[in-house]
Amino acid sequence: MRFVLCILGWGLVLAALAAAGWAVSLAGPAGILQRPLGELWFKLHVGSLNLVQAVVERYIWPPLWDPGISSLLQLPAALVFAVPAAVLVAFCHFQRRKK
Repeated sequence: MRFVLCILGWGLVLAALAAAGWAVSLAGPAGILQRPLGELWFKLHVGSLNLVQAVVERYIWPPLWDPGISSLLQLPAALVFAVPAAVLVAFCHFQRRKK
């Protein structure tokens, strides 16, 4: 289980770096905190964004999309990936040091 969390953490680090690179390429270094996750998802694959919204609103729970997921989609993409990545990588690092 720990191995899977470590792999997920490093995958999120790569996603955060990719999102930061995308934001910098569009708006310079200040763009890292300006490009939201929703814009990135829209540029990558608009069909899946619309599908997820429809499924969540119709079959799961409408308030989960708005204000829940839509609020998350308005946050900077690099931070959305970087925060859980930092938590998971730190968890893996401290678990390894205990042994």
